[in-house]
Amino acid sequence: MSAARGAAAGTRGRRLGAPVPLGAARGPALLGSTALALLSLGVPVASLTWWLAVGRSSADGDLLATTAATVGVAALGALLTTAMALPVGVLTARHAGPLARGVELASFAGHALPGITVGLALVFFGIRFAPGLYQTTPMLAFAYAVLFLPLAVGAVRTAVAHAPPVLEDVSRSLGRGRTATRLLVTVPLAAPGVLAGAALVFLTCAKELPATLMLRPTGVDTLATQLWTKTEVGAYAAAAPYAAVLLVVAAIPAVVLDRFLRGGDDR
Repeated sequence: MSAARGAAAGTRGRRLGAPVPLGAARGPALLGSTALALLSLGVPVASLTWWLAVGRSSADGDLLATTAATVGVAALGALLTTAMALPVGVLTARHAGPLARGVELASFAGHALPGITVGLALVFFGIRFAPGLYQTTPMLAFAYAVLFLPLAVGAVRTAVAHAPPVLEDVSRSLGRGRTATRLLVTVPLAAPGVLAGAALVFLTCAKELPATLMLRPTGVDTLATQLWTKTEVGAYAAAAPYAAVLLVVAAIPAVVLDRFLRGGDDR
């Protein structure tokens, strides 16, 4: 019964409102939207292009290594966060109730805190109780999971709610257990939404700064930390290549999200 209610809620959530004709306001609305896009996107891109073109400094030779480190830790963070979000998302989508609601709210605790707070807490934990994990990639990935778990939980919950519960009933009637049904039926059906959530987490991890500064392994830099280091001393030309590569890295999950959302609209 709760699964059916979740599917119904997901169907209602996909309904689009009727478009409202703008009439004479169409021109000003289009002009305002264009101006906003130019200010929010055009100015930063133009500034970055200018520093890349006229700057006399250049990025250090470790730009490739920094990019690889960024992609690696962000991917690990996205993988761990998504894995932790799967049971929470399935629980809230298929078993609505006080327990599921409490678990979902608990997952938002880390996201409500500043990154520096979570970083300091894990620094204390690592130094006092797990010195072997302090300043390692797994601890940094765990910090990302604590900070960005709600992003993946929301995507998983929505994707599972859209999966037809009747297919799970068919699987159960054929002798599959609850866990096997979740893994072999529910998760594959929800895979596009789960992938979109993982892409969003990857994007957020790649540009996260406070926790990364405190927890990254010694000698390992990400694009965000290098960008911060260069701009702190006014070396904007040296920071420009890192900013440009960060834009490219961020564009990949953005494209994945865009294609997923367009696919959902087509359906």
